[in-house]
Amino acid sequence: MTPNALVILLILGTGAGYALLCWVSPFGPCRACDGTGNHTPWTERRAARNGTPVKRRRRIRRPCRRCKGTGARLRVGRRIHNAGRRLHEDGTR
Repeated sequence: MTPNALVILLILGTGAGYALLCWVSPFGPCRACDGTGNHTPWTERRAARNGTPVKRRRRIRRPCRRCKGTGARLRVGRRIHNAGRRLHEDGTR
């Protein structure tokens, strides 16, 4: 098998795997709140990444803006699929 064919098979396999993932699980965890649904101030997120302790005055609980408190967001592949279906349905009416 030539290297070009191997690369093409790898790309097609990765694309098919992602399409299967979007079909089985169309929602993924929100990246802004890490799937919790609660807004976390940026200082706490930065400290959690660095492993340093954080001084907290009070905990502000409010829903995440991006996922509206659900903790899940629609995957990019599923958004593309939905847009394509909508375009096809609008074009065939």
